[in-house]
Amino acid sequence: MGRVVFILLLIAAVPYALNVWWQVRRVRSVRERSFIVRTHVAVAIFSVLAVIALVMLTVTGLFLALPLIGAVGIAMRQGIRKARARIQAEESDPLSRAKRVN
Repeated sequence: MGRVVFILLLIAAVPYALNVWWQVRRVRSVRERSFIVRTHVAVAIFSVLAVIALVMLTVTGLFLALPLIGAVGIAMRQGIRKARARIQAEESDPLSRAKRVN
């Protein structure tokens, strides 16, 4: 079971890495780029820990862990989208990029 999950994790990591690379390539600012890299590293670490937990848990533990992991994943996705939209809005505002006179 552990080998199958590990192979599936490796197969899923390739399109995920390409998606992150494409997002980093298309960003408009350094701040947004650093945000994308930090959040995707956190998502990758969460995914690895979730897979480790799913491999080590028993059947009854899986019934408790799967909805919890799903809810945390959805919450992370929504939080990342909101934060990235906020960063893009702040970067596109010309007054926030203006230099202070005094």
